[in-house]
Amino acid sequence: MGWKFWKSEPNPMDPQQLLNQAHSAARLQDAPRPQDAGSFVLPVEDVFSITGRGTVVTGRITAGTVTVGDQVLIMRAGQQVAMTRVTGVEAFRKILTTASAGENVGLLLDGIDKSQVLAGDVISR
Repeated sequence: MGWKFWKSEPNPMDPQQLLNQAHSAARLQDAPRPQDAGSFVLPVEDVFSITGRGTVVTGRITAGTVTVGDQVLIMRAGQQVAMTRVTGVEAFRKILTTASAGENVGLLLDGIDKSQVLAGDVISR
């Protein structure tokens, strides 16, 4: 016999209950991120210049953390292209002092011309 709408028993296939069970089991916000103190990696997705500020590289941080003032390397095909300092970190309309793995960010780089960095380069520490 199927489930009848007039019975007061709960529906074992209630979509809301199933969603609540899945959310409590998954806890996506508790997923570990690779944030080793020494390693920072950001593959460059885009590069542009802001007049009066400097060069900005954007991408998703794949490992570690970056903080304003950190010294970073610009790497291309395993070879060091330049060394610079991070003077600003910004996520979507938020100015940050530190960003972690998994975040999409823009890094303002000190003393670097737009022509020195290409999409596909890697910013690391």
